[in-house]
Order: sequence, then structure tokens, then C-alpha cells
Amino acid sequence: MALTCEFRATVIERVQRDPEFAQALYDEALSRLSSGEPEIACRVLRYLVPAPRAGA
Repeated sequence: MALTCEFRATVIERVQRDPEFAQALYDEALSRLSSGEPEIACRVLRYLVPAPRAGA
């Protein structure tokens, strides 16, 4: 099932304004990577890469 652009934009906006949410996504990606699920880790990281955070 494809994600809509609206959902993607919503997640990216939240990453930009909520550092705890961004950290949680990063932690989840690392957890998935260490569990042998690199495809899911990459999907999660795709929300962090295009979302520059405030102060960065």
C-alpha cells in the first residue's frame, strides 16, 4: 500500500518540530537494522533525511 504525500509531509513536519519524535524514529531504525530488517530501517530513515531540524 502506497503512502500518500500528505502523510509523508505530516511526518516530516513533525520531525522538524519535535526532536523527541525524530530521535524515536532514529532509534526505531537502528533497532530494525540490528534485528536484521534493513528494508524497514531504510523506510524509517527516509523520513529523517529530508527533514532538517531546527538549529541544525
